[in-house]
Amino acid sequence: MTVTLGYDRPLDFVFCTVMNAQNEAIYTNLDDDDAGTHQQDIDYYRPILARLGIEVPEAMFAEVESDQANVVGNRFVDHTVSR
Repeated sequence: MTVTLGYDRPLDFVFCTVMNAQNEAIYTNLDDDDAGTHQQDIDYYRPILARLGIEVPEAMFAEVESDQANVVGNRFVDHTVSR
């Protein structure tokens, strides 16, 4: 699984996508009527990821919160979790 959490500076919203090993979307905020592009709280995605059985490092949420607070875009941080 690949989870992408981030802040889109030009559009001013937080986003989340989950892709499986075949690069198929398991979840995307754009298909979520309760998230869409108006979702501004990164914590909204915690229960979604938990429901999918996906654990991500807490640092991922912290990085996105920091990017949003500081209006930072186009930044990439890799958080790899091996099992």
